Amino acid sequence: MNRFTRMFAGLFTVVVAVGAHGVRGGEHSVGPDVIYSDINSIRDYGAIGGVHGYALGSNTCNIGNQNLLWVNDGTPGLGMNAYRLHDNRLEQIGISWVKTACCAAAGAGCGLACNGQGGNVLGAGCLDVYSGGFNGIQSNMAARSSINAFTGQFSGLQGGNGDALFRRLQIVESDLADANFPGAQYFAEGVYAAVDDAQADNSMNNASYKRVTISGTFALQQQGPMNVGIPAIFAWRDHGNGPNTPDTSVEIIPVDVPGEGRFFAATRVSDNGNGTWRYAYAIFNLNSDRSGGSLSVPVPESVNVTNVGFHDVDYHSGEVYDNTDWVVSTSGGVVRWSSPQTFDENANSNAIRWGTMYTFWFDADAPPADVDATLGLFKPFMPESVDFPSQAPANLCPAPAFLGGATGIAAATRVYDGFIDARQESTDGVNVDLGLSSFIIEVNTEVENVNGTPISASAFTVTDTAGSAPTVVSVSSEDQRRITIELSEAITVDAWTDITLNARSLCSASVMNETLRVGFLPADVNQDGSVTPFDLLRLRQHILGLITPEAGVPTDFADLNRNGSIEPIDLLIFRQLLNGVPPATRAWAGESLP
Repeated sequence: MNRFTRMFAGLFTVVVAVGAHGVRGGEHSVGPDVIYSDINSIRDYGAIGGVHGYALGSNTCNIGNQNLLWVNDGTPGLGMNAYRLHDNRLEQIGISWVKTACCAAAGAGCGLACNGQGGNVLGAGCLDVYSGGFNGIQSNMAARSSINAFTGQFSGLQGGNGDALFRRLQIVESDLADANFPGAQYFAEGVYAAVDDAQADNSMNNASYKRVTISGTFALQQQGPMNVGIPAIFAWRDHGNGPNTPDTSVEIIPVDVPGEGRFFAATRVSDNGNGTWRYAYAIFNLNSDRSGGSLSVPVPESVNVTNVGFHDVDYHSGEVYDNTDWVVSTSGGVVRWSSPQTFDENANSNAIRWGTMYTFWFDADAPPADVDATLGLFKPFMPESVDFPSQAPANLCPAPAFLGGATGIAAATRVYDGFIDARQESTDGVNVDLGLSSFIIEVNTEVENVNGTPISASAFTVTDTAGSAPTVVSVSSEDQRRITIELSEAITVDAWTDITLNARSLCSASVMNETLRVGFLPADVNQDGSVTPFDLLRLRQHILGLITPEAGVPTDFADLNRNGSIEPIDLLIFRQLLNGVPPATRAWAGESLP
């Protein structure tokens, strides 16, 4: 389970209870709780100038245990969206104004007992049904800018009528043409905002989506069940390899603004097969009034970035928000997309407002690594941004640093943690040697001497707590990363020996000056870097013959007195070490036992 999956594991407990069709079959949630349980119809208003207009019908449930306010020309409000999934990328291609409330019915169909109350409320457990034609009435539609989705507050309905497209779900027909996007999949989504639902902290399940197909006349035809309480950004993962065929490479997580609303962030990385990778991201704003103002992805300066892209959705019908595309920069080790103006410069500048999703991408000549991306928030307050786990190009030329090494025998590598035994277990499989004169170190990147010559003994400095120290007499390396060191004499177990490597990276010329400490931690039988009760258990197993140490295996360190055999005296020494009983001591060679 990776870190994305861990974050996602506990998500959508309400959604799970609701089920795929909005049939809950469980208990009411606490307070009013509005969900978009199904698209019952889609009204097609035709096209003007190559733009097509639609309205989504709505089955709306109140799955809470209290009535939901249903205010004429007000709360709740339903925003309608459309999306296209093509070429491994999900993009929002349509947006409407917000259909506001009129008068609620009180029917069954939500999988809960309905209390029968309607009119200016939608009763607890009750269903209200509106057709696409009713939801497309233009005079009942409010601008998204007039609604704070986090609080659910409506600031007023702007009346008026217009042509067939006015305020409705608008999609450019070329965005639906199979000739332009062969094999594309399409999805319709509704997102609710409601004042008392928000006050009850029940607004995290207010978006639902359904797959649709496109007819030859650009009609939207419903396919399959409604995904209740799940935003359409999840279609990228759930249908990424074809209808109902998931693409597990798409990672989606919630990104919560402290004390405010929720975004969702999706990441997908694909190998282009030509030495480059495509990095694609999507950010969906479920209900944050602060909105998204920028997306920053760390990219090492050694990585080449090309084909940077951005896709948003255009507002229309007099909505006050600007449609100017975001600005992109690729300097300073970051690829950053940002609103063309700050909030202080223009409060209506293009931002990721509630109920919208923006998509971002680029190609890079480095494979992916786990990173923290940053979502900048548009409206000023604290915090100014929120970090979230994502993926971005790996640093192919990192600053040089030690990775691991061996305890004198080939292939017995381990990460250096300061507790490496300074000896070989055996050179002949029988006798135990108490010294180490040759070992292997590993560096995370190719290195050379600081003067540009191949790595040599002159790059190493050796010091020893015993006073005199051996010297490095020879160095060999086939790949300039895994380096074999030969010492002038053995390192013994009675001293910590520090070996410092002063070298530079071949790819970046950055210099390392790091030190390894080689030594033996008494009583650390399993050599995990600390002394725990498990070490005592392991030692007893060795003494009783339940475990047979293998010559040359560096994880068998039960011979505490280093006399070549494991016997009861080693158990006595173990206890003396832990208790600090003379002649043993808890401190050894300048280090103390945990």
